[in-house]
Amino acid sequence: METVNENLTKYKRCFHIGSFDTDLNGKAKLTSICNYLQEIAGNHVDEINQGIDDLKANNMAWVLSRLKIKMIHFPVWKDKIEIETWSIGTDGLFGNREFKIYNSKGETIAMASSSWLIVNILNKRPVRPQKIVEKMPFNAVSPLFENTLGKLQITEELFPKENIPIHYSDIDFNQHVNNVKYIKWIIDSCPLEFLRHKEIEQLEINFLHETKLEDELKIFQSDPTNRSEIVIKNNNTNREHCRAVINWK
Repeated sequence: METVNENLTKYKRCFHIGSFDTDLNGKAKLTSICNYLQEIAGNHVDEINQGIDDLKANNMAWVLSRLKIKMIHFPVWKDKIEIETWSIGTDGLFGNREFKIYNSKGETIAMASSSWLIVNILNKRPVRPQKIVEKMPFNAVSPLFENTLGKLQITEELFPKENIPIHYSDIDFNQHVNNVKYIKWIIDSCPLEFLRHKEIEQLEINFLHETKLEDELKIFQSDPTNRSEIVIKNNNTNREHCRAVINWK
């Protein structure tokens, strides 16, 4: 992995698609790409002294709240990709960050928008980010997507798909389920026929409540069409932990 940066307004890093990052069709898994996005976002805030360790010293943490990713072309095993990320400022409680992914020819193959919260790790309440990120170099460009990220609306009837017990490997250093695990569970719950013969064109997800090691979840999903609506709820409390919409092509 190589890092290429001229200034800190934008941050770039190269990744090579490993065999462990690919699916049964030999293409990069969307979960692997989302892991790359999470990694480069962390790298960028580390460089400007607003990273995980910086916030943790003040009992705070970055938490991903909303994500939208559009895939134009999936890279495959051994491909080299470059990911570029930048902050576009704050909106209320949210800090907003954009991403573009390029192939080795410099062509855009994916783009993503994300909204992050800063949370007090002692009382689990969101902290207004404006003062904390006032020295962050914002990029005064238009958002990649026409519509800003908001609360997803579920319009279809949903049906129970499967229960999800939480395991040790699902938990990250914030002591809750890592956001990419939800994306893995959502994709794994989709019909195998779709996963074999279709591609995810776009995924949008809201992360609503954290999940702990002792929880058990259940996935609910709409009937498969070119649009899938998915909700993950707590089996015991019925609390909604996340909701997502997938567009297929």
